[in-house]
Amino acid sequence: MKLVKLIRNQLATDTDLTIIRADQPGDLPKLPYATYKVIGDRKGVGQEDVSHINKPDALSETRTQERNSTISFNIYGTSHDNAYEVATQLRKWFEWGGSLFLEDINVAVVDLTDVTNRTTFLLDSYDEKWGFDVIIRYLDIDEHDVDYFDKVEYEIIRDGE
Repeated sequence: MKLVKLIRNQLATDTDLTIIRADQPGDLPKLPYATYKVIGDRKGVGQEDVSHINKPDALSETRTQERNSTISFNIYGTSHDNAYEVATQLRKWFEWGGSLFLEDINVAVVDLTDVTNRTTFLLDSYDEKWGFDVIIRYLDIDEHDVDYFDKVEYEIIRDGE
């Protein structure tokens, strides 16, 4: 999803933190780092808006729909406290630090969960992580041209003929 990548890139730039997509193969980055995962994307409130613009050679149709997307962030730290501090820093970006960027790309934060402990026990050690979820609202805009037709052929069939 292009929008989530835009947010991830700006968040990584502003916080100077490596942020990767969760559940993918590859080498893990140096600690601390964060993962993100879109865990839901659904239609928002309201009905789809459809508008048309006449062009010389086609009819341009635009469909606009409000959508909500839930993104989950997990922060892996060098220690329990480090993971918590970095998670809190990322969460604050959505509260106020990134508000101008989000406004520029027409994204609103609908809900932001508290930072919670998501540490997991591995075979013989702990994977220290803290995380939070953010729900964003955005407009999904789909534009395409509908070709005009030049003529219509029809045949009139009368009863009994």
